[in-house]
Amino acid sequence: MVKNRKKPIAGIALGLCMIAFAAAGLAGCGGSKTWDVSADSSSSVKATLEKSDGGYQLTIRGNGSMADFSSASDAPWSKHAGEINAVTVSYGVEGIGSNAFAGITYVEYIVFPSSVTHIGQNVTDEEVKIFAFDEQLEYDGTYDNIYTYTEKTIETNDRFWQSDKSKGDIVADGEDLTGDDGKYWHYVEDTPAVYEKIKVLFIGNSFTYRNGRVEFSSGVPGIFDNIAEDLGYAVETYSITGPGWYLENHAKATDTCGRQVDKLLNACDDFDYIVLQDQSTVAFENYERFSGGIAALKEKIEATQTDAKIYLYETWGSPFSANERNITVPEMEKLLFDAYNRAADEFGLSVSYIGAAFTDIYLHEPSIYLYDTDNRHQGYTGAYLSACVHAASMLGADVRKTTFVGEAQYNAPELDEATLTALRTAAYNAVFAELTDDRFEADDAPSSGEQDDEQKEILKIACWGRFMKEAKFEELVEDFKLYCAQEGITYKEIVATYYDGATTSQPYYYIANFTAKVYADGNPDIVLPCADNFNANQATIAAVDMVPVDVYGQTDRRVAAINDDALTLAFMDYVQTASAAEIMARAD
Repeated sequence: MVKNRKKPIAGIALGLCMIAFAAAGLAGCGGSKTWDVSADSSSSVKATLEKSDGGYQLTIRGNGSMADFSSASDAPWSKHAGEINAVTVSYGVEGIGSNAFAGITYVEYIVFPSSVTHIGQNVTDEEVKIFAFDEQLEYDGTYDNIYTYTEKTIETNDRFWQSDKSKGDIVADGEDLTGDDGKYWHYVEDTPAVYEKIKVLFIGNSFTYRNGRVEFSSGVPGIFDNIAEDLGYAVETYSITGPGWYLENHAKATDTCGRQVDKLLNACDDFDYIVLQDQSTVAFENYERFSGGIAALKEKIEATQTDAKIYLYETWGSPFSANERNITVPEMEKLLFDAYNRAADEFGLSVSYIGAAFTDIYLHEPSIYLYDTDNRHQGYTGAYLSACVHAASMLGADVRKTTFVGEAQYNAPELDEATLTALRTAAYNAVFAELTDDRFEADDAPSSGEQDDEQKEILKIACWGRFMKEAKFEELVEDFKLYCAQEGITYKEIVATYYDGATTSQPYYYIANFTAKVYADGNPDIVLPCADNFNANQATIAAVDMVPVDVYGQTDRRVAAINDDALTLAFMDYVQTASAAEIMARAD
């Protein structure tokens, strides 16, 4: 964005040169030229063209009105129009002449001070935004590119509708949701920016509405809305979701969600963006079903919306789903990536590359765990990352600058600054960096087979606080040491780490948080989890063996071996002994 700031004329020599030639109506020396462009004798307006970085800056200053130009080529600076990268109009100028800045296309906007009350015809090209202060600004001809300054906050009314939780319809019968057509601008960090209501609709399922904390919340759309508004956008966000819903269902008028889609699309015609999120694996497992749903919804959207841009919500590779298909998480996302790009090309749509951002974090920031406790849906970190990608994709926002961290009303967990920075950066890169195949490659790291012999003599054990009390864990570890002595098993060190999680106030109450922290701490050899359906493959750490143990009389618990060296296997043998069983079965 070009900043239109007044640049002072430096140097006495330049000032003397301008005075010397002022009588001729044209001054020029030292890389600048000045013209008298007054409309008549009652005005005193001058234009100065001077060299700037990579081009020219045009400055209009003085009092009164500028003269009209019959065409763009009649403006004295016309031969340099394609090189002008900044236009400044100073306070005191009251009228802008016709065709004054026509042909200047290398600027994004021009700010007219509050003294400007009238502009002529064809002042700028249509692509150049005019930022004015006065709502009563008079102008000749028709303009669609004029924005009026406002200090007021544009009112928005977000609506999040979920089939199994929401009561009533997303919009009442006969309700008109079409907003006003006012165009505004305001300052964002001292930079002028367009400020008008942006209407966004998300259509999807639990990969849209969940945020890792509660089943019914604003989910990804709500976090997106807050990030956008934090960055200076006035976004009105809607969502229509149902658990397990496919796009083809949303497209049917007789469907629970499809009925809401029809009601909403018919209640207004001014959605700016509509996001389509399908079932998480259908894109690559049943492309015909996937593309059929897109086609049906695209037809409905184009029949009701004047200028809505459709985005496809690329879902992500998840440890659970990848493990089910015997592929890696990046391999799963590659299948999704290719399918979504195929659909985008087929239908002429855009893609929000959420999955690409997930892969980035998964491979290069493994300490950040993106998933919920099922290792498939998004946890809060995943929801936050997804929302950032949407804001960058649709709005072109630099999400690295957001200060929004979470919705207090939904008990959003506190993410540390390093995590927030990594999530925002991954989202930014997924939108603005080139997505090449090498992004599927993990950072170089030694495999377990490359560890030296001395390292293999160290056994690392991680215990989840909900598996057993810390005192019992310590007793179990000491008993294993006795077992090693009796069996002649040598070792250098046993590192036993207990992760507090007995109550919801403790940091590792949720198994996803526990497994993420375990992985961040360097992958233990033994994990003591607490669920019969726990599979370490789902938690980014790959188990080579698992055995049931008896805790408090329950036989559906699991102990997972992550490595297969001798010391690890010795513990797996030990945990099935009568001595270990007695310790674990004993009540705390």
